[in-house]
Amino acid sequence: MSNDDFTKRKNIRNNIRKLRNGLSFNEQKIASLNLYKRILNYNIINNVKYVAIFFSFDGEINTFPLITQMLNKNINVYLPVIDPYHLRNLLFIKYNHTTQLVLNKFNIFEPKIIYRDIIDINQLDIIFVPLIAFNNLGYRLGMGGGFYDKILQNCKDTIVPIGLAYDFQFISFFPVYSWDILLPIIFTPTKIWNNDYLIK
Repeated sequence: MSNDDFTKRKNIRNNIRKLRNGLSFNEQKIASLNLYKRILNYNIINNVKYVAIFFSFDGEINTFPLITQMLNKNINVYLPVIDPYHLRNLLFIKYNHTTQLVLNKFNIFEPKIIYRDIIDINQLDIIFVPLIAFNNLGYRLGMGGGFYDKILQNCKDTIVPIGLAYDFQFISFFPVYSWDILLPIIFTPTKIWNNDYLIK
């Protein structure tokens, strides 16, 4: 990675984070509800059993309404947890509204580790993925930790990774590298992106 490319990616991360955290409570709420309705209308969570999703952090679009709806549909919901023995790896632990949560080293809430509640990654039907930015081909720019890149590179092709973002997180160009993941579907509050095709 060249210094220029590193700087471009760093600047995009900083700018998007500022935009996300600059939204008012009402703007965040409207965007979250529109995203949630768009996903339901697309029927992407019908006929699935096991879904991984993240708790929103650092201004990310609020996933809680979607989590609640999936639990209401009796979908098994799993949240990411940093593996205490392999700190560059994520585990996914079953979640419901009574699950005990703790703050991890990034100050993100995650379920307390109960080993019987960990799912084999390849049992999942869908992984909803956080992101900083995406382009029109569906490439994802993450926070830079590499957690989801590693997970998605090694999971089965039958698992559908889906990005969740605000509309302004679309960036027409950013330097893409071999570890950046191509997401087949990305939902924003007003659009659905399917690789290089805007389908709604």
